[in-house]
Amino acid sequence: MTRVKKKWSRETDCSVFERGRKRQVIVTLEPGGVIGFRLKGTRKTYCLTTARCHMMALSASIMQEKKEKSKRKINAKRGITF
Repeated sequence: MTRVKKKWSRETDCSVFERGRKRQVIVTLEPGGVIGFRLKGTRKTYCLTTARCHMMALSASIMQEKKEKSKRKINAKRGITF
């Protein structure tokens, strides 16, 4: 695995509607395990550590699994199967 030694930015396919127009999301990897997010054409960067990003992804995955399990329980009570 290659270590990040300098800032490395890439424009994503994802766009966000902000201030009346669509803007692309720019992701920047920085040394020290920091990930920065900003909208194209803006200066404000929002940073997270890679550990925090991992925890957020993990909790989102767990919440999704709980939601799906809940739906299956509700459908089973109603007699609906997929």
